[in-house]
Amino acid sequence: MSKARKTKKIKKSVVILITTVLCLLLVGGFLIYYLINENKYYEIESRTNKVIEKAKNDEKGYKTIGWLRVQGTNIDYPVLYAPNYDFTLDMDDFVWTEADFEELNNITYIRGHNILNLSQKPLIADSMNNRFEQLMSFTYLDFVKNNKYIQYTLNGEEYLFKIFAVSYPVTSDLDLYNNSKYTKKELKKYIDQAKKDSIFDFDVNVNSNDKIISLITCTRMLGSNYSFKVDARLVRRFENIKNYDVKKTKKYNKIEKLLKGGSADEKI
Repeated sequence: MSKARKTKKIKKSVVILITTVLCLLLVGGFLIYYLINENKYYEIESRTNKVIEKAKNDEKGYKTIGWLRVQGTNIDYPVLYAPNYDFTLDMDDFVWTEADFEELNNITYIRGHNILNLSQKPLIADSMNNRFEQLMSFTYLDFVKNNKYIQYTLNGEEYLFKIFAVSYPVTSDLDLYNNSKYTKKELKKYIDQAKKDSIFDFDVNVNSNDKIISLITCTRMLGSNYSFKVDARLVRRFENIKNYDVKKTKKYNKIEKLLKGGSADEKI
């Protein structure tokens, strides 16, 4: 074989090899994308512009620092930081936090009013409910089975959390005014307690390296000394955004009995 033919054959082999590698990389890329997004059933919709627009109308005493969106509900509201503001004033729907974080903390408490959905038989995603009233929908297993994600917009970033606990804690036991970062030991204690108190068992691994968001509102389900709380952890890198298993715990037995009660509105 002549040198020219040999060189031509080598070049052809190199082209074939490069083409094959590129094809494999392309197929591999599609496969990775598919695996990451398989069964994805929550689509993130940016709320950064909404935060910017809402902040333009901030008044003395409070400021808009983020946005909260909860799957399956009409909770799609600005998050305010207002330590000295009268939250009973009539204004647009909103929720609030006691801490002014520029970056996502390892635990973030967000509170909202529940004025009309306080009975022992909460309404599910009622169109008349606002602020955190629809959060009570997470009392029901059938609702929780299909709604498990919370989106939090902060400082131009969109963070997605997956729910791992729903509970009725004693209000005085809650660290509602936390404005500092938890130690890993403190966070582990919080996570363990939240899972222990949960009325549902979620198939979600949670540890002290995760970042937690905790949504809290008032309720009369177990009496005026209790609150309603939904805990979620930040979706990890390359983690699938899809549905996952959940079942009742023994603590739900008491809730089921109470759900057989009345459904009349109880105002605070």
